[in-house]
Amino acid sequence: MAMKKKIENAANSLADELLANSGVVPATVPQNGSENKTEAQQSFTDVSWTHFTVICSSELVDKIKAIAQKEGFTIREVVEKFFRNGIGSYEGKHGVVKVRNRKKQNIDDVL
Repeated sequence: MAMKKKIENAANSLADELLANSGVVPATVPQNGSENKTEAQQSFTDVSWTHFTVICSSELVDKIKAIAQKEGFTIREVVEKFFRNGIGSYEGKHGVVKVRNRKKQNIDDVL
């Protein structure tokens, strides 16, 4: 059990470092009753997905890949878990992060 806690603490530290250096705002999970599910139970249809690119040190990328391979997860799953842990840690210190909803604009109004 102590090893599990060490791994979780290392994951949280890595997530904090990734978030601090990424400048990325991750996609949000809609609150449609999914709060009763564990993360593993959430299906792709429960989440609003956004594709984005993050630039970070090669060392962090190598560690993410190694963790994903060793534990049998995808890189996306590992990075998302670290993001969630890091955001949870941040919100624990600073309160809930409010995400502004993006409105789809009409191209004829803009151009």
